[in-house]
Order: sequence, then structure tokens, then C-alpha cells
Amino acid sequence: MIVIIGAGLTGLSVARHLKNGSYRIFEKEDAPGGLCRSITVDGFTFDYTGHLLHCKHASTRRMLSRVLKGGLTEVTRKAAIYCRGTFLPYPFQANLFGLPKEVIYECVFGFLEKQLEKKPLRKNSTFKDWITHAFGEGMARHFFIPYNEKLWRTDLRNLTSDWASWSVPRPTLEEVVRGALGITNTGMGYNASFLYPSKGGIGLLPDALSASLKNLQTGTELVGLNAKKKKLFFSDGKELTYDRLVSTIPLPELLTKIEDLPKTYTQAAPKLSFVSVQNLNIGVNRKNVSDYHWIYFPEPEFPFYRVGFYSNFSDKVAPKNTSSLYVEISTTRRKKKDFAALQEQAVGALQRCGILKKGDRIIVSNYQDIDYAYVIYDRFRQHTLPGVERYLNRHGIISAGRYGAWQYSAMEDSLVAGREIAGLIG
Repeated sequence: MIVIIGAGLTGLSVARHLKNGSYRIFEKEDAPGGLCRSITVDGFTFDYTGHLLHCKHASTRRMLSRVLKGGLTEVTRKAAIYCRGTFLPYPFQANLFGLPKEVIYECVFGFLEKQLEKKPLRKNSTFKDWITHAFGEGMARHFFIPYNEKLWRTDLRNLTSDWASWSVPRPTLEEVVRGALGITNTGMGYNASFLYPSKGGIGLLPDALSASLKNLQTGTELVGLNAKKKKLFFSDGKELTYDRLVSTIPLPELLTKIEDLPKTYTQAAPKLSFVSVQNLNIGVNRKNVSDYHWIYFPEPEFPFYRVGFYSNFSDKVAPKNTSSLYVEISTTRRKKKDFAALQEQAVGALQRCGILKKGDRIIVSNYQDIDYAYVIYDRFRQHTLPGVERYLNRHGIISAGRYGAWQYSAMEDSLVAGREIAGLIG
């Protein structure tokens, strides 16, 4: 028997690709999807913050087209950075025009200096080292360090650099100079375009993936696991023995449920670090409050690190002549703000940067507390994860997906991981 814990994208993908029909999939929430879900409030369809599909593989596109029956729209990204009172085209490092001249000089000169040095990045470098090595002191000081410290809520010297290269665009010297002179560089980075449902929000995807699954049980949480006996215990009192177990729940949560876990890993679970996101969804009584799909905010006077606009992904997710947006505030478990304080601060900051204007009225707001949002790539993770994986594999357990594998990954990666695991086990 193959048992899958968690009906997020990875768990659903495993189940769909298994050739052996002898599996069970359990989800603690009342509906599948994990964080890839949507809710509708007074005519507004909100996701659990921005969830966009960036596809590198033709096979993923074919699968999505088959599952969603053509219900996806491809959108060319229009993103920005709000810095020094102006909106710069994304990415910052290739579109400096509009900043004060002295800032542009510091950024271009610092980048050129690093290009001429041609020194390799030292082994075991920190994320802060990687930023300065890749972009120079000016870009690091004016964007990369303040933005990432706001997102990760830690000194960047605590982070390793082994995750950054795929997600952060690195321009050529020519592109930096072009952008500094006002010639906009477009199409850079893995997210230059994205797929999004034409209607229904991103929750349409897990709904479609789960529609044909016969052995999915929702509202049932894994509460205990005996690894030696390969026995599972559930919140409804059910007990089940597995041959192979695929867990997609956050790795620290899985470890705390294993009753015969060695002491080394019991102590490791609470030290696996992450940041949470407090997400505020807002519906506004004005059309086109912004032309962008999302905007980054590096400066500390703005409490959020990113604001996105659902109604620019699709005109079917908000009522006519309105706008819908999400506001993402990074935090830790111990420093979360209550909803009223969060909304007051966020609305004030949206007004200061000009997204919300005098006379705009918030029709509806919706709050989501996303406990596990971003995995922190620190030295402890780097040293501990291989041993944890070996232990789990010895007991027939694969911990997979963004939080199961304890990694920073995109939605497509979850779908691909599910397919690969299914090929491996059944």
C-alpha cells in the first residue's frame, strides 16, 4: 500500500501518475490544494497569495492543458520595484533609470568593479557574499540587502547561497548600462511570463487534479507514525500500515509525528527555520488601481515586501469596475500582528506609494495566516537535511514537495516531483 500525506500539488501529482492503483491519499483540510487554493468573498476570488505557473517543460504545459481543458491564459509579466519614490521595471539590476544619479552611479560602478575583478565566489559563501559578488556594493545596498532582509527576517550572513542562482536574474554589463540609460530590459528571469486560469483563481488547478482521484480522504490529519512498524495513526482513529509513504507536509511537522524518531532528529525538527507570511487580500471599488502584476518594496517604511494584483491576472476574478490585490508581509511565528493592525498599516502604506488614492473604498478584505511560507537555507539545514533524508528513506518514507523536501521551489517543480516519485515507487 502506498500512502500519500497531503493533497497539495505534489501529493495530487503523485496520485495521478501512479500506475499502481493501490494507494490512499489523506488531507487534513476540508479540500485539496494546500496553499494552492482560492476562496470567493462577495464576488472576489482570492488565492492564498500570488500563485502563478511558470513552466520550463513542454510536458508540464501539455499536462496542464489536458487537466484544465484549455482554461489557462498565458500572460507576459509586468512587474516593478518601488524605490526612492518611483516605480522601476523589474528587475532592479537591469533597469536603474529613474533613480537619483548618484545611486545609479554607485550601482553601475559597483557592478563594473565586480566584473573586472573576475574573482570566483569562495566556497561556502553566504547569501550576502553571493549578492555582493554578483551585483556589487551599490546594488546590494540599495536593493538586494534591504529587500531580502525584509523577506527573510534574518541577517543574510545566516543564509547559504546554494539556492539563489535559479531565481535571481543576473544581467550582462550591456544590460546594466542599457537599463541605466532608460532602455528597458524585458523578459529577464524565470518568471518572464506565467500561466493563470482565465477564471476561478488558482484553486481551479487542484480541483481539476483531484477530480478523478478515487482514494482521496479530506478532513483527516496524520497524528502519529511508527517508522519501524510502518504504521500510521490518523485523527479519526484510523490506523494504517504502509509499504511506501510519501509525505508532503512540512518536514518539521512530519518529524514531530514519528514516535520512534532518533533523538538527533527530534532535536533537529524545531531548528529547521522558515518565515511565515501574513497575507491581506483586498477588494477596491476602483478599476485598475495598478498596471502591474506585482511590485516589490525593498524600503523599510513599507511593511510589505510585495503587492500583487489578482484582477490583472484575470478580469474574471473581481466584479466589474473593481480591483483585487494581495499584500504580503513576512514575519516569524512569534512576531505576527493582529488583523486590524496589519490592515491599518498596509492600507496606509498603499496610500503613501500611490496605489490607493483618496476616495478609494475597500469593499472587502480577507486575511490569511500562512505559517510555513519560505524555507530558510541556513547552515543547519545544509548539514542536517541529508541525514534526515537517509533516515526517512530507510523506513520507506519520501518527504517531498516544497515543504516536505524543505526547499524553495516553484509550482511546476511540485508537479514534476510528483510525477518522478510516482515513477520511482509505482
